[in-house]
Amino acid sequence: MKHENPSFANGMFKFSCPHCKGEIEIDAEQLSQVNTGYAGEYPCPLENCGQVILFPTAEEAEALHAAASALAAPPMGGAAPAPPPQGNPAATPTAAQPSGAAASAVAPPAPKVASQDIVLGFHGSNMASLEREAMSAHRLCVKTILHGDCVKDKKDNFDDTVSGFLSSLEENNLIGVHPVQYVADEKKGTDFGVLVVYRTTPEEE
Repeated sequence: MKHENPSFANGMFKFSCPHCKGEIEIDAEQLSQVNTGYAGEYPCPLENCGQVILFPTAEEAEALHAAASALAAPPMGGAAPAPPPQGNPAATPTAAQPSGAAASAVAPPAPKVASQDIVLGFHGSNMASLEREAMSAHRLCVKTILHGDCVKDKKDNFDDTVSGFLSSLEENNLIGVHPVQYVADEKKGTDFGVLVVYRTTPEEE
């Protein structure tokens, strides 16, 4: 099923899962990975869902980004900002340059706080640590291990595959393991897998 209510704000694409109706947040890099590596179909990353949904296409993402940029742009023909006062500070005060007690009561402008350009990782779930980790030096990653890919020659290696991958991670780098369901083949019906959310350091990459 296709995603619902798509939008773009603060560097993140937001849309709703058509199955659980929960809100999903994803950045441009991860959306590109879903479209190029999974043909736009990926399990819902929200907890207790895991149903396969159609993520926004590259064309839809570009249109959402363009619409958000147009809304954020200042209106054409608007008034230019007033230039700062110049000349001798002791000159006769004007309406833009208060004097005496009024001048001392004027507070200096608040410093601007630099914002994060890109917030990495899936959002919208109960894993509140994702937002915090996205602002650190670590990089959030996801890996989906599908049960059907672990069955060869009638031998089920799913548990060994998942255990092997989890063992390869540092314990403090593991964020969470979440079940997913998907339809690999209409004849075979619904299969399952796990979505592993973990973090890596620049040295590991």
